[in-house]
Amino acid sequence: MTKSKIWVSALIIVTLGLHAVPVLSYQGVGQTRWPFLAWAMYAKSYPPGPVKTTKRRLVATTAAGADAEVTPEMVGLSKSTFRNLYINPLYQGDSTTARELLARINRAREAPFVAIRTEGEIFRLADTGLVTERFPVLSFSSGSPAPSR
Repeated sequence: MTKSKIWVSALIIVTLGLHAVPVLSYQGVGQTRWPFLAWAMYAKSYPPGPVKTTKRRLVATTAAGADAEVTPEMVGLSKSTFRNLYINPLYQGDSTTARELLARINRAREAPFVAIRTEGEIFRLADTGLVTERFPVLSFSSGSPAPSR
């Protein structure tokens, strides 16, 4: 065997051996076989079935009746933090969160918002085309103890 063949073979063996380093060094949740399972793109596969996505919105209303969509930028939060702190609890009917959100967005407003409502759709891709289903609308006013439907 020539020296170049020995070096190429050694390089291949080292490269293959290095694939074991992530498996041996990182044993996270569900990490048992392959190093790329640490990335959600590969680790969280979904079973076959219909494609489904949701779009949820919060709409605030002033006393004069003007509507405005409440966005993460309006509140000063990232999208994921806004979703976890406000959207998810409001869709579960948490009126305390609605009062906190109204207080937060009204801090620097001349015409304060007096109510918030949830809006949204679920989109499913079916054999017959796109199927749209609406979320139930929940309304919260600045002094309401519970959401109204």
